[in-house]
Amino acid sequence: MIASKGLLNMYPRTLVVSLSLLLSLGCSKPADSGAAKSAPENKEEAKPAKVAQPRIPEVAVGDVAALKAKLAQFAPVELTAKTDHLSPGDQAALKELIEAAKLLDPIFDRQAWALNPAFEAALAARDDDASKAALAYYRVMRGPWDRQDHFAPFAVATPRPVGAGYYPEDLDKAGLDAYLKAHPDQREALEGLFTLVVRDGDTLKAVPYSEAYKEWLEPAAKHLEAAAGMTKNESLATFLKSRAAGFRSDDYYQSDKDWMDLDSPVEITIGPYETYEDELGGAKAAFEAFVTVADPDASKKLARYKELLPDMERNLPIPEEMKTVRGAESPIRVVDIVYTSGDARKSVQTIAFNLPNDERVRKEKGAKKVMLRNIIKVKFDVILRPLAGRIIDESQLPLLSGDAFFNETLFHELSHSLGPAFTERDGEKVEVRVALGSLYSPLEEGKADVMGAYNILYMIEKGLFPAEFKNQLLLSYFAGLFRSVRFGVAEAHGKGAAFQINRFLEEGAASIDAATGRFKVDLAQLEKSITALVKDVCVMQHNGDAKAVEAFLNKYGVMSTPMEAALGKLEGIPVDLRPSYPAAGETGPR
Repeated sequence: MIASKGLLNMYPRTLVVSLSLLLSLGCSKPADSGAAKSAPENKEEAKPAKVAQPRIPEVAVGDVAALKAKLAQFAPVELTAKTDHLSPGDQAALKELIEAAKLLDPIFDRQAWALNPAFEAALAARDDDASKAALAYYRVMRGPWDRQDHFAPFAVATPRPVGAGYYPEDLDKAGLDAYLKAHPDQREALEGLFTLVVRDGDTLKAVPYSEAYKEWLEPAAKHLEAAAGMTKNESLATFLKSRAAGFRSDDYYQSDKDWMDLDSPVEITIGPYETYEDELGGAKAAFEAFVTVADPDASKKLARYKELLPDMERNLPIPEEMKTVRGAESPIRVVDIVYTSGDARKSVQTIAFNLPNDERVRKEKGAKKVMLRNIIKVKFDVILRPLAGRIIDESQLPLLSGDAFFNETLFHELSHSLGPAFTERDGEKVEVRVALGSLYSPLEEGKADVMGAYNILYMIEKGLFPAEFKNQLLLSYFAGLFRSVRFGVAEAHGKGAAFQINRFLEEGAASIDAATGRFKVDLAQLEKSITALVKDVCVMQHNGDAKAVEAFLNKYGVMSTPMEAALGKLEGIPVDLRPSYPAAGETGPR
């Protein structure tokens, strides 16, 4: 993790008013994430109260043995990729891209929590064993709250701000909704993907990322431009130049389209993308980077699936009016990771992704699916295979398949591009993401899981996979849900996995053998339950009914007794990985 700089260095001197306001992101009063309060009746009541200046909480670490046990859940691994086949220009460009990616870490630290750098420095200054263990886990969690345990504090006594580092800490959902209702002219800016929300007296103000994070975005942009001058690949140079411009303007539309066209031996995904950190409004994008080396031959083998996305959309078990027509380009890339940073390097390591999230770009060009091959293989070998060996009925273990795990991952990403994209709110067409707010991410991640399995079953029907692959897919998909739920049901992928497991148990698609305590999967019933769940989730997204989604997640997206019993058998099996990247000069997990 990058050494901290003072909070004052985070903002340009021209933002004198905003600077004092941004300090309120670290105010001592924690956010209230409890029940919603009724909206005030007038604008005066809707104004957020003034808050005190921020105060760094006291360090409060627990038992050293417990902290070391937490850290042991993450297996140290080195992730490498072959680069000797790259041209001298691309090898030089790769180094510049790694340097650009490194600059996103201090940005993400502040997005996760405005006081992260100062608090980490205070923790690092302590010399006792418990504090050292807490610091190591802090760097995995990217903060003093355990992402694997409902954000329970492990190095601090205060709760995590529900709005992370994007909003004043005392602002809760009811307060934000009331303010937006009273100030509709500010809604677009305050709900924007690329703005911080800060206090300006009695009002809220949106500060663009390009201003708030200029200290890091400007040098990152220069590294991208330097790399563009080194590579001879035109698509890479074009993207790097337009993404550098996006860092300075907060307009990522053109560079997102250029990223879709990127076809290069060296590839980078860099910018503000996912909104998982923002549990207040579900609206703020976090910076991240994936620096990768592509395998064009492996990518071509998977290209046939992107051509079938319109068929997959038509095959969804929902009414026609709920289906969405998007761009059909949707390239698929198989790559090996060279380096990651920001949101891509917190707690659980991503095995694939599907971007961009801008529905305008998706409508025009679809979305790119990127498979992180080297990390997928490590996770299957180190985590999923031993996990299944403890919780799945021994008679069904021969069905566990690395190919099924890879393809479920691929079709998970493809399925993010399918199903409802828009809904209506107050008579206007809005993205489902906006309508559902913080409820969107867990529902969408679960949707992509179950729809991925549904679409592979469809591919089997079409003869693109052999018939015997069906049972391998069904068993591997079900077992893989337990890998995801270990991330914790406070995390989007974990909650999404939980609602699938609990629905399947309720419908008899799986049951626990009383004699062995292992899950036996009813493969025929699981196939039926997959179809039913795809329909239910798509209908909820189409309706954009946040209350219905909340009720669904409260019922199914929880750690049920059978799940707890299964997870209790997994002691010693890593939850995830602590990667290091030799290509970036790393000699071990940071």
